[in-house]
Amino acid sequence: MEKNNEVKQAEEHLKEAEAELETAQANECEAPAAERAALLDVEEAAHEIREAEDHHREIHFTVDGEEYETRHHELTANQIIGEFGKEDPATNYLVEIQGTRKISYQGKGDEEIKLHDCMSFQIISTGPKPVSSGSGAEAFAQGLQALGYEPKALTNLPDHIFFNYLVEIGRFIGQTVRLGFVVPRDFPNIPPGGPHVSPHMQPIHPANDVAHPAGGVHQTHSAAFQKGAGGDWQYWSRPFVNWGQSKKTVSAYMAHIWRLWETQ
Repeated sequence: MEKNNEVKQAEEHLKEAEAELETAQANECEAPAAERAALLDVEEAAHEIREAEDHHREIHFTVDGEEYETRHHELTANQIIGEFGKEDPATNYLVEIQGTRKISYQGKGDEEIKLHDCMSFQIISTGPKPVSSGSGAEAFAQGLQALGYEPKALTNLPDHIFFNYLVEIGRFIGQTVRLGFVVPRDFPNIPPGGPHVSPHMQPIHPANDVAHPAGGVHQTHSAAFQKGAGGDWQYWSRPFVNWGQSKKTVSAYMAHIWRLWETQ
């Protein structure tokens, strides 16, 4: 591949600087300062080459778990949402995930982000979107498959969907759990009530006298999953209270689940 002009110019600068250094070193009458200046020029030219080459290398990052690459070293949050996430910046905002820490760009969509390898972003919905075609557990399962999950239904209970889930944020980051959902027949008009989780991640505490994550944690509600899928299960009463203002998609619902793990 033909080198770009920036790299060529930097290499020419390096050759000139090396020639000047060689001349200064060969001429015993030259003052030491001239040699030092020539050496600094060589270092500067080499730095220019590194910067020029780095400026044109590809950067690899993820958006909602999907891998992308770009030669741009700075992009705005809205550009990442629109160009890579294929979502509308008017009804979504961007969150950068740094281990257990997150950086929100809500209200800062035009702010430029300096990109580097292995950055991870999540797109969070804030507005409505027309509901998708299809309904019920089948539509919910299809939406999960589109997100890369492998949902299964309990035998004789097709509305009980469960699958493996890698926790990406919060104090349980890196752990793989199973999530289960009882999907209403008229989904997406009505979402699942909350996640069933296996194994137990919180002490059983049915009362809602304390806030998430400690309160509203039930065991008997998950009897069907415990019997049909095996293992210990618990139910978190965490309804998606703003479902009517959301996109009413599986992706929007899983963003709600992502926030539950973030706030553990």
